[in-house]
Amino acid sequence: MKETLQAFIQNLKEEQFAEAHEVMEHQWKIYKKSDHPLTKLLKGYINGATAFELLRREKREGAERLWTVYEKYLPALQEGIEAYTLFVEADGLLQALKKERL
Repeated sequence: MKETLQAFIQNLKEEQFAEAHEVMEHQWKIYKKSDHPLTKLLKGYINGATAFELLRREKREGAERLWTVYEKYLPALQEGIEAYTLFVEADGLLQALKKERL
C-alpha cells in the first residue's frame, strides 16, 4: 500500500490525474477481492483523482459528482489505518486542488 500511495501522491503533484486513478485502481481491485477494510477509502481516492481529470476535460458536472463520492468515503480516513500519514498527505493534495479548481 505504501508504494501505491507514494505513486498516487507523485501523480497528483505532477497533475497526472488519470495515472493516479490507475495506480489506485490496481490496489483497489486487489483489496476488493479480499473485502479489505480500506476498499471504500481507495474507491474514494480513485474518484477524487478522476474528478480533476474530468475538470481537465472540461466536464465540471461530472467532476463535482465524483468529488461528492470522494467525500462520501473520506470518513474511513482514520488514524491507525495502514499508511495513514500517506493517506493524509494525498487528501491534503486533493483538498488543495479542490480549493483551487472546483
